[in-house]
Amino acid sequence: MTHIYAYNNASESAKALSAATGYKRIRHEGRPLRVGTVINWGASKIEREIEGAIINKPEAIAKASNKLSAFKLFKGEGVATPAFTESLEEANKWLAEGSVVVARTKLNAHSGDGIVIVDPDSEPKVDIPNAKLYTKYIPKAEEYRLHVFRGNVFFVQRKARNKDIPDEKVNWKVRNHGNGFIYSNQDVKVFNLEDAYYQSISAVKALGLDFGAVDLVYNRKQNKHYVLEVNTAPGLSGATLQAYVDLFKDL
Repeated sequence: MTHIYAYNNASESAKALSAATGYKRIRHEGRPLRVGTVINWGASKIEREIEGAIINKPEAIAKASNKLSAFKLFKGEGVATPAFTESLEEANKWLAEGSVVVARTKLNAHSGDGIVIVDPDSEPKVDIPNAKLYTKYIPKAEEYRLHVFRGNVFFVQRKARNKDIPDEKVNWKVRNHGNGFIYSNQDVKVFNLEDAYYQSISAVKALGLDFGAVDLVYNRKQNKHYVLEVNTAPGLSGATLQAYVDLFKDL
């Protein structure tokens, strides 16, 4: 029997997946448990003694959750990422050369939390803050999320402008829900599809994951994709939820 273990007992996406598949959720508290298969939904540590085949090992999720460790693993496996550094001095050098710098004050965060964008052309001038990770901003024509399972892409989404959000509240550099963007899966055209698939599949493999939702940006000038992160507990609703139900229904 397949079960779901989520990073948080209250995870809404894990609840949705459980309701749609009929797979029971395993609570963090309780006696030792023996099951057939466990879908690990974003948990970097399993707090309960569980015997069973685990899809997405917690140690792999821990690597994915930490932006710096993930970038280092990507680099080692040849996955394309924005240039990155831990050095404030080097980040300031990038800024002086005219590059936009993305400072990450938090390594384990989501939805843009802990991200500070420093633009050399901004007025007034803004100093780069002390941060744990700095990356060069990649000018992007599109941003996608490709969902990968064991070497195959099974669902594709594109970040699309939410027309209900006023223009003055939209941030085109950090495209998340709070900044005026939603995920769309309708008539998605992926530029340089072969590269997008290659980078996404390689990123999931580099982290040692079975599955993951890969966020990547497309630079039109270079005709190339760059991986930003891999999510191991993506939001689920509508067609996205159905894609995961179809993926896991035969486990």
